Amino acid sequence: MNVSKKYNLLFLFFMMVVSAISYGAMDDSNKNNINSIKAIVDDEIITQEEIIKRSIAAIKEAQGKYQGKGFEEKVNEIFKNTLDELIDRKVLIKEANRLFGTDEAKMKEVEKDLDSFVKGAVKNVGSLSKYYEIAESQGINPIEKKKELKEDIMIDRIIKENVYNKIKVQPKLLRRYYIENIDEFRQKKEVKLRHIMIKFSTHNNNKEETFAKTQQIMKRIDKGEDFSSLAKQNSEGAHAEDGGLWSFEEVNELRKDLRDVVYSLKDNECSKIIESPVGYHIFKIELIKPEKTQEFEEVQDDIYKKLYREETIRLKRQYINSLKTGVFIKIVN
Repeated sequence: MNVSKKYNLLFLFFMMVVSAISYGAMDDSNKNNINSIKAIVDDEIITQEEIIKRSIAAIKEAQGKYQGKGFEEKVNEIFKNTLDELIDRKVLIKEANRLFGTDEAKMKEVEKDLDSFVKGAVKNVGSLSKYYEIAESQGINPIEKKKELKEDIMIDRIIKENVYNKIKVQPKLLRRYYIENIDEFRQKKEVKLRHIMIKFSTHNNNKEETFAKTQQIMKRIDKGEDFSSLAKQNSEGAHAEDGGLWSFEEVNELRKDLRDVVYSLKDNECSKIIESPVGYHIFKIELIKPEKTQEFEEVQDDIYKKLYREETIRLKRQYINSLKTGVFIKIVN
C-alpha cells in the first residue's frame, strides 16, 4: 500500500477526533479506532492515538498554509514523519534503558537533571499546584509527561555520546565547500530606484495622450526638476506618495524587459521613456550595490554551521540505523 493510501484513513479520522482527544469527549467506537496499532517495536506498540497527538501542532500550522488536496498531502506527510520519529524514539529509549538501567550512578545523574527541570518549570508558574493545573488544562498527564522528560534526558545523553562527541568538521572541508559552491556566496548586483508611471487606463487607453503627458514630465526632468517631487505629483504607479522609491527586492520583481533596462543604467542616471502593456515608465537610479563575491573569512562560520548540521543528521541517522538492526520493527497497514 502506498504512503498516501496508508495514511489516508489517519487524515480523515484526524479531523474527527482531535477535538475529542483535546476535551476527553470520545465514545467507545472512536476509542477503538484511535487505539489501533500502527507499528510494533519489539515489545512496544505505537497507536494511532500517539500519532495523532504528536501531529496536532504540525497539522494546525499546516492548516494556515495549505488547502484542499495540498493540505491532505501535507497531513499524510506529517503522519508518516511522525510515525518514523516515534519508531526512532522507541529504539533510542530501548537502548537508553539498556545502558542506564544497570548503571546506578548514571541513573542518579538523570534523576538529578529531571528534578532540576521540573523545579524550574514549577518556579516559572509559581507553585506545584499551578503546574499541575496548567498541565491538566492542556490535556497533559503530569505523570506521563515526567516519564517522557526522563526518557528525553536519557536519549540526549546517548545521542551526545554517540553522535555529538564524534562530530568533526575539519578546517580544510570549509575551504573546499567554499571553492566548490562559490556561486552560493556571490551577491548579485542590486539597484534601488525611483519610478514614474503614467497608465493608459487613466487616459481612456489613448496611447498618444498618455505619451504626451509622459513627455511633458520627461522634459521637466531634463531641465533639472526633482524626480522625487515629480513622482509624487504625477506618477500613477506604486509608491508615488514616497516619490516613486522602490527597494532592491521590489526592483528584482519587475518584468524582465523593464528590469533589463534598469540594470543597464548607471548610478543617478535617468532612463528614456519606456513602454509596457499598461503604460509608460521613467526610471531614475538611486543606488547601485555592485556584484560582489563574499570572502571566505566572511562566511566560514556559516559554512561550519551548515556542515556541522549535515554531519549531525548523517551520524544520528547512522547511529539509529545501527540500533535498528537488533530490533524487531513492523509497520501495520
